[in-house]
Amino acid sequence: MPMIYAMSDIHGCHEAMLKSLDMIYLEPLDHLVFVGDYVDGGDKSFQVLTTIMNFEKEFPQQVTVLWGNHDEWLSNWLFSEDQGINSYACSVGFKTVSSFFSEAEIEEIIASISQFLRIQDRLVALNDLFRKRIVQDTRFTELLEWIKNKSNAQRYFETENQIFVHAGIDEELGEYWKVGTADYLFTRKFPATTGSFYKDIISGHIYSDTVARDKSYLGSVYWDGYNHFFIDGNTIKSGIVPILKYDIETYNYSSFNISRDTWEECIR
Repeated sequence: MPMIYAMSDIHGCHEAMLKSLDMIYLEPLDHLVFVGDYVDGGDKSFQVLTTIMNFEKEFPQQVTVLWGNHDEWLSNWLFSEDQGINSYACSVGFKTVSSFFSEAEIEEIIASISQFLRIQDRLVALNDLFRKRIVQDTRFTELLEWIKNKSNAQRYFETENQIFVHAGIDEELGEYWKVGTADYLFTRKFPATTGSFYKDIISGHIYSDTVARDKSYLGSVYWDGYNHFFIDGNTIKSGIVPILKYDIETYNYSSFNISRDTWEECIR
């Protein structure tokens, strides 16, 4: 029976992602949707991005990679012509940027800005140097091209019965959501919307236990009882990347319970 799998908000937690990927066995008609936010938080964002890119190369017709707000911050920092005051590498993105380099390379980069006396000048120089080193390093050419392509891609994946999106859509527009949803809502919608909609919406962005208002959902999928599934398991805290599975023939959803090492039906 064909399946659709989904996972989201990996946030640089490479080992947790690999553990979840080990639970997914893609048959020829199966599909896997990555629902965004692969970077920032953990210390292996480069490894996460590389693994997802290679997984997509292995199953080119069966994998969809959507962008989240953190992925947009990274790609904007890498490719924007007008950097302005973009200090991504010295703020939320420091661990992400550092994951591209070895410890010795990081030490060499930091040492190279020691001539700047003011802290602010050092941060500006470090941010610019990190970006220049990544963009010019041929080791990263393939990954950078992949990141650029994804940053220009559609922010949602739609099936007959579902909408996969990092943060959400403008549900007040009903069936016209595709033409009316503001771009920022796809990756930055807040707060979460729950309740009835004419299709199921699978999203990350906001921790499942936060939406559920129930700490027992930490590291798990939360279904609101209507048409919304929240799959951000707060991986930094839980150490788990939740997986949602949808059976196309039976219309049943299940999620993988890491602690019990089994798939469990979670709704209807």
